[in-house]
Formats: sequence, structure tokens, C-alpha cells
Amino acid sequence: MIPRHLSLVPVNPFQAAALQAIIDVEDGRRRRGQYPYAVALLRQLRGGEAGRISATDVRRAASNYDPKDRAGEPKERYLAALDKLVESRGSVCPLPLSGCAVGQYFPQTGYRLSERQNRRWDASYSRREKLQEKARQQKRRRYQTSVAQAEIELAFVTPTGLEAWYKRQEKRGIYDDDLTDMLAAWGGRFTRQQGEIFYSGQPLRAILDNINDELGKRPTAVQWFDALLLSNRLTVRGKSRCAEDVSLCSVVR
Repeated sequence: MIPRHLSLVPVNPFQAAALQAIIDVEDGRRRRGQYPYAVALLRQLRGGEAGRISATDVRRAASNYDPKDRAGEPKERYLAALDKLVESRGSVCPLPLSGCAVGQYFPQTGYRLSERQNRRWDASYSRREKLQEKARQQKRRRYQTSVAQAEIELAFVTPTGLEAWYKRQEKRGIYDDDLTDMLAAWGGRFTRQQGEIFYSGQPLRAILDNINDELGKRPTAVQWFDALLLSNRLTVRGKSRCAEDVSLCSVVR
């Protein structure tokens, strides 16, 4: 037996009235008619007194009801909404009742619905975050692939073709910082071309503008030797041809 002072009783008078109205209707204490749950609720809120339901009773049950507002919803709409609210134990809160009516009459239902909505929001946020992270990873992989492709293409570019190669990388959206190291390594392979210039701290576009005139005036012999240094042009040659290439290199320098 639970002691009286420890018994579970509603501390909210609106909640107590709703629970008692449900008991009265479903135990057959009230004759069912139109809006039985709403009528039982309103009578509970006015102390159990019998009598005709007035606008004051509806105003007491629904704070947003204003009988003086001619543009507002009629009393019957509020009675129908209160009836559905009590019958559904707060699971349904029809208009024109305000959203706080669920928490007012059925706080446990309001809490459950709030928790359910919060879980939906959390799940939706988590899904959205996963999709965004997946999109970021895919974008990062595509960018890394573009950088690797740029490095491969650079291996087959001579100094005279550097400007066209750089414009292609600009269109791909590759950052200059990711091109600097590969350009420095590339520049050291060719005659009259120093890779250290790419570490001067200037913008890459400015560096290329400064050396474009020099690249455009490279002698034919130097351009021919540049082509021999490309990866797809290197072949196994005899000692005489190697000696010839070395001699040419010495003349050019």
C-alpha cells in the first residue's frame, strides 16, 4: 500500500481535470453526446458544477479563445478540438488550439512528443553531416587526383609549353602552393632553368610572367635538348650518341 503522501497525483489542475474527464466518459458516468470529453473537461475545470457550457468555460480551457473576436474561430471549433485532444490523450492537438495545450493537459505526452521530435532532428542532422562529410571526401579525392594528373602531365612538358600547362591547372582549380614543389623539381631538369626561382615567395603567376620572355627566346638547339629530357623521349643509346649529347650540353651551357 503506497502512503498517501507518496501517491502519484497530478500537480497540474488542467492535467487532473483531463484525466478525470477521461474517467467520467469511459466509465460511463457521463451520458455520451456531442463532444463528451470536452464537456466533461470543462465541467471539471469549473469545479464539477452542471449546467450549460458557456464562452467563459471555453476561455478557461483554451487561453487563445476570445469570444469578442468576431474574426476568430467559433466556440464549437474549440469544443471539437478539446474533445479530440482529451480523447487522444494529447496525441492529437487540432487547430484552433495552441501548441502548448498538449503540455498543459498531458505534459507526459508533450515530453514524449518533444523527445521524439528531438531524436528525429538529431537523426536528420547526423545524416546531413554524413552526406556533407562524404561530399567533402569525394571533393578532396577529386582534387588530389587532379594534382597527381598535373604532376604526370608536367613530366612531359618542356619549358616552352609551361604556360599552356599552367593555364590548364588554373582551369582545374589547383592551388599554386600544390604546384610549387613539382615546378621546382621540374625546373632543375632543364638547361638555363633554375628550380629555386619558384621558392622566391612571389605569386606563381608573377614568376611565370617574368620568365615567359626567356622561355619564348630559347634557342632551337636548347629546345631540342629539352625534348630529349622528357620521360617519353629517353631511349637507350650507344656510347657515341651519349657523348654527342654531352658535347651539345656543354656548348649550350
